[in-house]
Amino acid sequence: MTASTRRARAALPFEPLHRRFAFEKVRPPADLIATAVGYPAGEIPEVLAEGIEAVVARGEALWSIEGGCFVHDDVSVDPEEERIRARGIDFHAGGIVAGQLARSTALGVFLCTAGRGIEELARELIAGGDPFTGYVANAMGSLVVDGAMDLLQEEFGARMADRGLRITNRYSPGYCGWHVSEQQRLFQLLPAGYCGVRLTDTSLMQPVKSVSGVIGVGERVRFNDYTCSRCELESCIYRDIKKRKVIAARRAP
Repeated sequence: MTASTRRARAALPFEPLHRRFAFEKVRPPADLIATAVGYPAGEIPEVLAEGIEAVVARGEALWSIEGGCFVHDDVSVDPEEERIRARGIDFHAGGIVAGQLARSTALGVFLCTAGRGIEELARELIAGGDPFTGYVANAMGSLVVDGAMDLLQEEFGARMADRGLRITNRYSPGYCGWHVSEQQRLFQLLPAGYCGVRLTDTSLMQPVKSVSGVIGVGERVRFNDYTCSRCELESCIYRDIKKRKVIAARRAP
């Protein structure tokens, strides 16, 4: 057993990380919502501000924000074959993901959701003749679950650092060339029904405003501030949003 493998195993047993979040804890700022719905940076027209307030006015009962992360150390990564193996399950994750996880000696498998309320509100608004506010609600749901996952990853990274380990960025099926159908295999590494999330036959998550994926763990892995430029999914709403988050973080005192 190598030293890095011993260190990875030292991360276990790892009490699964599970957190619930109040909406105000992960409430996205108006400028990020504006970016998500297609407005130029810094432009928040009155109709958008009204739409945001209409969603916020529904209160905490609209949201059921929770998620967690589980560590698996029976892991191997083959960048040339673009393959990841965890607990005997093979993932054909593509060159980008396998390359970024190449030095991982363990994996954090995560799942996070904003709950059903926000998607039900969006459908209600659209069916009731207010498609714009429904679109805003959809965007807010995506940003909320992404923000909650940012906090989960931050805490997960701190816990691994306490064990002398680093983490990578997080990667999800459906992005960076990793086919969404591999959600079916990924969910085998999570408890059944975790956070009330299930997969459809087409490998989409229900509730829709949910994210899942993996985070690499190891002594020699690296976290990169911004990796969206490596992804071929040009239509992803997170591309500009993540870039703006990085810029804001760099400017912070």
